[in-house]
Amino acid sequence: MSDTSAQEPASTTGFPGYLVTQGAWFLAFGVQMVLFPYLVRVVLQENEIRFGLAQMSMQLPTVLLILLGGYLADRVDTLRVVLIGCGLSALCFLALGAFVAGGRLTYATVILYALGVGIIGAFVTPARDALLSRVAPGGVQQAVGMATLAQFGGQIAGMAAAAAAPVIGLTTLLFGQAAMMTLAAGAALKIKPRPAGPRRVREGGALGFIFSEISVGFRASAASPVIGPVILCSVGMGICFMGAFSVLLPLIVESYFPRDLAGSAQARIATALGVFSITFWIGSILSTIVLIRFGDLQRKGRVYLAALFSGACVLILCSLPMPFWLLCALNFVWGLGGGVAMTLGRGLVQRYSPPDKVARILSIFTLGNMGGAPAGAVLYGVLAHAIGPRAAILIPGLGMLMIVAAVTLRSQLWRLDEASSGEAAAA
Repeated sequence: MSDTSAQEPASTTGFPGYLVTQGAWFLAFGVQMVLFPYLVRVVLQENEIRFGLAQMSMQLPTVLLILLGGYLADRVDTLRVVLIGCGLSALCFLALGAFVAGGRLTYATVILYALGVGIIGAFVTPARDALLSRVAPGGVQQAVGMATLAQFGGQIAGMAAAAAAPVIGLTTLLFGQAAMMTLAAGAALKIKPRPAGPRRVREGGALGFIFSEISVGFRASAASPVIGPVILCSVGMGICFMGAFSVLLPLIVESYFPRDLAGSAQARIATALGVFSITFWIGSILSTIVLIRFGDLQRKGRVYLAALFSGACVLILCSLPMPFWLLCALNFVWGLGGGVAMTLGRGLVQRYSPPDKVARILSIFTLGNMGGAPAGAVLYGVLAHAIGPRAAILIPGLGMLMIVAAVTLRSQLWRLDEASSGEAAAA
């Protein structure tokens, strides 16, 4: 992105519309983050192993399709991909709401729903991320921070709504997700991205060309002394953090309640899950605001690794018995580090990626983040069933500590100083 285009007014590119789309999308998925485990564990009464498999079903499509999504995002109209994704997501939410309202929800239905939204996300995520650099009115890191702020704000609003499930009603919340997708699509229509850069002309067969284009993204990532270590850390976040967040921590929250709750009393678990999740994202949004306030940091790599270290320590502490309020406080601390890690990690990848490869490299970054999550979800579900969720959570905590130590000692990320290296260098 050139300096001239970087200073265009936000109204010229429709950047506010992008932020509304981002916020509305994640509001709907903030509701899902609470209701999905509630549906599987409380409504359907599935065990820890089947719960882990259900979470895996939502994450697996990203692993299988995100690179193809990144390839397409570098070659097709990214705005159209976002619009189609909003429409298909709305249909998924409406279908799930209809099954719940009719009392016909089954484990197979939940799996199909999870696979559907996972497939949609695998194509929308790289398209939406690539669109950001074409609508950002200021510096890339600032735009990433504002988009992350919209994401966290939407997620908090969604989880707050889900926490009020006893008042709002489960079916109303599910149909409300479809309304949010409609709002996201309407806001996306106001986006006017700058023209995309030149695209490589296809040579040879289509399938071979796709694999060739994807491999270019891998080579560019591996060649960069900044992007490579960040992607390695994102793999650790997927395996250690996302698996723990989606499986182990909801099981720990559920352990505070008797298993024989029935009727309206079950909704208290949804409220607890919502409150617990909100504490993480409040921490994330506060740290993101601080990052935006301070602008570009010179030692981004060092701050990024410190944030990951703090998250690993929180997981280890969560293995100890404690009051629910203290568990929520620890989750808030984890969120403070999570906001820093997610914002700086994606910002570093955006900043150091060649413009013509940004979507493919971002899809690799997302693959690293999400790729380990399905395996982690299944592994942690089995471990939680065997030894309990509190004992199992020690494993991802210690694993992340080892990854942070290795990257700190063996890469240049800890010593990265953007004041001396100047502007981002394309790999």
